[in-house]
Amino acid sequence: MDDIEAKIFGVFPDETVIHPGHGKDATLGTERPSIPEWRARGW
Repeated sequence: MDDIEAKIFGVFPDETVIHPGHGKDATLGTERPSIPEWRARGW
């Protein structure tokens, strides 16, 4: 998770579109608020 935050969320703007490979495409800005939940899950 630290690498994802540093290398993706810490580098690219919130408007960056991501293609997760499951579900719908999203932007970093829409996914950023989920980081604490992902950490709580141990990801």
